Amino acid sequence: MRVPQRLVPLLDQGIIDDVIRPLLAGKEAEIYLVEGRGEERVAKVYKEATNRSFRHRSQYTEGRRVRNSRQQRAMNKRSKHGRREAEAAWRHAEVDAIYRLRAAGVRVPEPYDYVDGVLVMELVRGEDGLPAPRLADLAFEPDHAREVFDLLLREVVKMLCAGVVHGDLSDFNVLMGTEGPVIIDFPQWVDAAHNRNARKLLVRDVDNLQSFLGRYARRLRSRRYGKEMWDLFEHNELRPDTRLSGKFRPRAKQDDTFALLREIEELEKAARERREALGLPMRPARKPVPATKPPRPALPKNQDSSSPGDESGGQKDGQRDGQDKADGAQGLPTAEISGPTMGPCRGWLLKNPVEGRGSKRNRFAELTAYTLRYDAFCAFYSQKLFF
Repeated sequence: MRVPQRLVPLLDQGIIDDVIRPLLAGKEAEIYLVEGRGEERVAKVYKEATNRSFRHRSQYTEGRRVRNSRQQRAMNKRSKHGRREAEAAWRHAEVDAIYRLRAAGVRVPEPYDYVDGVLVMELVRGEDGLPAPRLADLAFEPDHAREVFDLLLREVVKMLCAGVVHGDLSDFNVLMGTEGPVIIDFPQWVDAAHNRNARKLLVRDVDNLQSFLGRYARRLRSRRYGKEMWDLFEHNELRPDTRLSGKFRPRAKQDDTFALLREIEELEKAARERREALGLPMRPARKPVPATKPPRPALPKNQDSSSPGDESGGQKDGQRDGQDKADGAQGLPTAEISGPTMGPCRGWLLKNPVEGRGSKRNRFAELTAYTLRYDAFCAFYSQKLFF
């Protein structure tokens, strides 16, 4: 067959000896069956960013860091150089995840070489000696489906203990090898400790496996393995050999109000020990500042203002009090309201009834609500102005 252009450098360097045939094409890469060092292997050629169909990439790359600070700044700024570095980091992420998972005992293909965006790794074989089929291409008996699900659940637990969440796990990313299921395709993996979407992605991964294998073993669908697994991981109780029941109930939240104070004390203790080790003098503790309320300045004296047609705008307090007494003697209600401008307003309202709207008593009842609102506004405005 015609050798793909991306595999030519590997032929020139002797990493592979021949390209046998295309094996699979996905949304992230194309898989070729190749021959290298006397055995059949798999070459995974990653697609360019413009040719990929993977969506919502940002939720997977959150929390990922590179060792070179210059590259990290360029990636954060999204410059031309930063986009190239981000693309290289995206391709190299699968290699890092596979090495980490193999060290944790997870069943993943063994990687051999990674050159110019091409990953050469182990060929997983099925029982017939041919390339292993995907989980989605097989049918299962109920007992076999539960057995396969238990094996996959153990692998997912090991992955989470290693700090890795697959992010796109489904029946299309599991190969059925001779010794059991093998998990593949890790470019979109997320760090369980530094990605805010890790819990959502983990629960989705487990739900995908339950949905597929639950077609053959219906009891699997009613379990809540993903949430139980994350709850144990979140409370540092998850171990590689943990057996899950699927019967999950959220824990009652207990607020620890002194946790922040303890953290501050630990930081102060660490800073004190560091300064003592360096021979630096200790800083004196700051004296607490008493939380006293400053006295309010006195309100300015009110000045009676007269409005057009106001006959009582210039009355003194004694005259207004006499007017109130006179109103009470006539049966009119008197308003016991305190405020900087209540006197002039009420005097004007009482002395200027609107004709055609009834007696003075009815007019006073109608305008009481307006007077209250006006005095509240005046008091609020004076406080905003002088405080």
